[in-house]
Amino acid sequence: MASINYPYPDPKNDAGREANRGAADDYQRQEEEAADFLDRAEGLPPVAPELLLEQVRLDLAAAGFHVAPPQLLTDEEQGGVAIYTDDGQVVVDWLPHTRLDRAALASAGNGGTDDEDAVRYYAVRNAMDTALGAIPAGFRYSTRSRPDSLFGHIIGQAPTTPDG
Repeated sequence: MASINYPYPDPKNDAGREANRGAADDYQRQEEEAADFLDRAEGLPPVAPELLLEQVRLDLAAAGFHVAPPQLLTDEEQGGVAIYTDDGQVVVDWLPHTRLDRAALASAGNGGTDDEDAVRYYAVRNAMDTALGAIPAGFRYSTRSRPDSLFGHIIGQAPTTPDG
């Protein structure tokens, strides 16, 4: 049995011992309820991509990210986390502000891989790509890099069992 936070670590009388027995019984009941819940959840179908997308959007917003709208950004809009579905899979990616994007594209057009704007662009993209792989994992989603892209992650539903 895992550690139980007994009300009386060193009971001095029958009332303390009874309170500890009650705490142990409550703990056991909670463990049984959790196991029953996990057993029932195992038979449920996977979450629809649209629902998973909204769950991921809320969790990343809770983590403090500005979540960009799924449509294309205008010049006035800033970047942020982009969450969308692609072939029925939920994808998270990072969109830099249009100023950084344009500067990096202009320097790439000039063949300037050592250009300051390109260095900033790739430093930001790499850092955010790493974060967007790690943070959803902290919310217990499965993540894997997109095979067809340098950036972005495919997000899977959180496991329904502690081992899974």
